[in-house]
Amino acid sequence: MYDTLKLILREEELNNEISFMEEISCRLTDVKYYNNKVVGHIRNMRVEVRDTTLVVEGSLTKWLLGNNYEKSLSLWDIRVAIKSLSSALGVPLEMAKVVRLDIAFNFSVAYMPWLYMKRLLYSDGYHRSNIEKETLYLDKYDVQLVFYDKMSELKSCGVEELEELAHLNVLRYEFRFKRVTKVLGEVRGSYLYHPDFCLLLLNKWYRCYMDIDKQVEEVGIKFTGIKSMKESCVALCMSEINMFEKVEEAFVKKEINSAVKFAVLQELRRIGATYCDYDKVSLVDELTKKIENVYVMLKRRYNVTPARMEILSKYIDSKYIV
Repeated sequence: MYDTLKLILREEELNNEISFMEEISCRLTDVKYYNNKVVGHIRNMRVEVRDTTLVVEGSLTKWLLGNNYEKSLSLWDIRVAIKSLSSALGVPLEMAKVVRLDIAFNFSVAYMPWLYMKRLLYSDGYHRSNIEKETLYLDKYDVQLVFYDKMSELKSCGVEELEELAHLNVLRYEFRFKRVTKVLGEVRGSYLYHPDFCLLLLNKWYRCYMDIDKQVEEVGIKFTGIKSMKESCVALCMSEINMFEKVEEAFVKKEINSAVKFAVLQELRRIGATYCDYDKVSLVDELTKKIENVYVMLKRRYNVTPARMEILSKYIDSKYIV
């Protein structure tokens, strides 16, 4: 579920029991020292210490699993990831403030992802923009929806061992909380594995997709000949407009007689049968169904009873002691 996080923790929140400069910098790799600042990494996570402030940023899924394309994190995975990262740094990140939060899922689709993205037209209050055709942004001040071709991204990053995935078309939908406090109020690391909080984010991710105005599936115009081009243009109109109703209106207004009406309706039925596949699932419907299925599945998965959550929490906490 979670991908990129940005966490901030201050020494005073730990009653100044630890010096970040002394205790954390020695745990990092690729360390660079500046005036009153240390920057380095612990595996995939970027870590910065500014005087008495710790900033940790990176993909929580990659931290736990090594990649962010094979599976999403369960509640248990999220808690293990936070605990193991806390243990690696020697500080309780459950107390850290969350200032950036991305939730994302990958979907295997039938066609190239850009064909689906071009049909996601508009969402009220969001600015729509494309980077070439592999990425679509719906952006506003505090949140951002991003749709992109996951396979293209992996190839551009030089990810190896993609042979078994090479035949797949993978569309990724991310919802980014750029300003977490403004949208959700103050969020601490311990919230990230709380069932109610996960369900709140999941609902936001789903509802914002459903609010997007989407293009009705269009009939492709055929250029194999003049006749097919004209007829496919009529079929395209039929996919957008109730042409049979328009013919009836013209007849009622006495713009055409019954013979013309009969002939036109016959021709519309012939063109519809030839060019319009009414049983074919549209690209938008395909993607929406996949998103709905994930939403329903994860609602069940994250709806954990307090008693079960307490048992699991005790087990995980016993394995990771900070």
